[in-house]
Amino acid sequence: MTPTNNRELSWLAFNDRVLQEACDPTVPLMQRLRFLGIFSSNQDEFIKVRLANLVRMNRSKVKSGRKLSGGYFPGDLLPLVNAKIHKNQKIFARIFDGILGEMEEEGIRVINETMLSEEQKSFILDYFASVVSMRLVPLIVHKSQPLPFLADDQIYHGVKMTRGKHTSYAIIRIPVSIDSPRFIQLPSPPPRRDIIFLDDIIRFCLDDIFFMFNYDQISAHTFKMMRDAELTLDDDISISIVDKMEKGIENRMHGRPVRLVHDEQMPPDFLRLLIRKLNLSKEQLASGGRYHMMKDLMKFPKVRPELEEKATPPLSHPDIVPFSSILKVIRKKDVLVNFPYHTFNHFVDFLREAAIDPKVKNIFITLYRTAERSKVINTLVNAARNGKNVVALVELMARFDEEKNILAVDTLQEAGVKVIHGMPDLKVHSKLVLIERQESGGRTRGYAYIGTGNFNENTAALYGDLGLFTAEPDIVSDARAVFEFLMTTHRHFEAKKLLVAPYFMRKKLVQHIHREIKNARQGKKAYIHAKCNTLTDERMVRLLYKAGQAGVEVRLIVRGACCLMPQVKKLSENIKAISIVDKFLEHCRLFLFAGDGDEKVFISSADWMTRNLDKRLEVAAPILSENVRRTLRDFFDIQWSDNVKARDLAELGVNTYVSGGGRRQVRSQAALYQYYQNASQRNTGEE
Repeated sequence: MTPTNNRELSWLAFNDRVLQEACDPTVPLMQRLRFLGIFSSNQDEFIKVRLANLVRMNRSKVKSGRKLSGGYFPGDLLPLVNAKIHKNQKIFARIFDGILGEMEEEGIRVINETMLSEEQKSFILDYFASVVSMRLVPLIVHKSQPLPFLADDQIYHGVKMTRGKHTSYAIIRIPVSIDSPRFIQLPSPPPRRDIIFLDDIIRFCLDDIFFMFNYDQISAHTFKMMRDAELTLDDDISISIVDKMEKGIENRMHGRPVRLVHDEQMPPDFLRLLIRKLNLSKEQLASGGRYHMMKDLMKFPKVRPELEEKATPPLSHPDIVPFSSILKVIRKKDVLVNFPYHTFNHFVDFLREAAIDPKVKNIFITLYRTAERSKVINTLVNAARNGKNVVALVELMARFDEEKNILAVDTLQEAGVKVIHGMPDLKVHSKLVLIERQESGGRTRGYAYIGTGNFNENTAALYGDLGLFTAEPDIVSDARAVFEFLMTTHRHFEAKKLLVAPYFMRKKLVQHIHREIKNARQGKKAYIHAKCNTLTDERMVRLLYKAGQAGVEVRLIVRGACCLMPQVKKLSENIKAISIVDKFLEHCRLFLFAGDGDEKVFISSADWMTRNLDKRLEVAAPILSENVRRTLRDFFDIQWSDNVKARDLAELGVNTYVSGGGRRQVRSQAALYQYYQNASQRNTGEE
């Protein structure tokens, strides 16, 4: 078995890096609070997906005896993972308390229902009556009856009422929404800012909620339920894929509980009641502080802008002039955009121009995750209404975005967009657009966009991604073949330039790696420089080990789980790996091969994971423009030189910051912004 890190433990080490940001005093105070929200969101998803999968495997007589990455059996790995989650939760609580203390020194107080002034009490009673009370549905818990259904991804108050020896129990869902946010600003004497959790507003108003009950004491303690997020679809061929998805989402909501997180002060009798009715084991319990669902910290009010991360407005690409034709630019040259440094409006304008250009006949696009009020969806709707033939492949199996995608399907179809869903066993994860325009002489010219990230204007402001606009005929022809495959034939096809998974992307990448190995053995310059989110595919890991042992310089930038073990004697001494965690989520995939002086460069929607290379439709684009190749080489070199936010992955779980070694400090995300800003200024002749 190939020596590797365990995937789950490596992913948890990535979330440790997020916690590092939360306790880094050089990070602006309120940004540190938001990093706690990111950590919490990550950990919740890990529990619902990865931990739940481990539990299923351990229960399975077939899978429990199967070794996982790192050589672990599921039953051996489970206690390690649970212990790590528990340890991190304690660290989280300590950091949270510390940040709250620092916030108070800055005049931002997070207070509870016992700390209110008379004015604040009056405000809360009015707020509860006008905003909160109508959204509450208290559920009475009877010892002899089944527990009311508790939804995943919600927070609840467990309410206990006592009078003498008589006890009553109830459950209240805390109704967090856009109209009822988790955090409410209270009237407070300036410059102080007092903020309260919605949880505590409900605690303050318990007497108003349960006024008809006869009790001497009442208390509320928060808990949340996490359920297995596996989504399975019915095999009934008479049911449409959309109907199957809706049924699958409903079934997921009722998935097996995998963890109950509760206030450590919750009365033991109430906790025993929950455990019994939910049929939970001791290993599925997690005690914590007063508040849960802390991913909401990402939405904490911005009351002091000077304590937030300084915003950097997205830049216009120097080749794209506002209110002029993007298609005309692409006809002449390839254009690379790097979000969030460049504005995502360039992509939206690309689609908008196609939507109103009378010579554009066809628009094809793959959609995986879109924004809630998506400009991309609106543009496709307008294009269809303008008489264009618009074909959108909407991937319904985008985890946790399935409902949103079903709604997008309805919106698109109502406007006349042809919506397709691909094959049942092939998730479409590519980020691909093809626009076909009838030009002079009646010939059709194609314009393509191949990206590494979703067509989502919200995440494009936070995620680091790459996108290529091109009219290169072979790439356009390949893009057309991909869409024909999805729309009609579903037959294997060959591509001239694009690398398409699951059919030949792996094969082509392997060929490039073998070529580097051959060149290294012949004494030629050889390197593999790769950036991705995740590196877990064992065959790729094994091949990279072989490359490093042959003398190929292997440099890896891996944000998340990395099963490859770098800098191990006699295994990977020639392989170095780092991870960058900073204010933007590192999301792009970029692969560079020395090519004996003819460097081969690809951007890709696919990580080096088995599911991406073998079980999903993914697209990687070769970079044919010398200028764009040079930009991407600079991009990688800037990131590799990071000695502020980069961590060395040589030892799993240690997350040592990369040493500057006496060099000037390089924070790659800031350096990249400056790099693109300089490019824009050179183009406009500014100093």
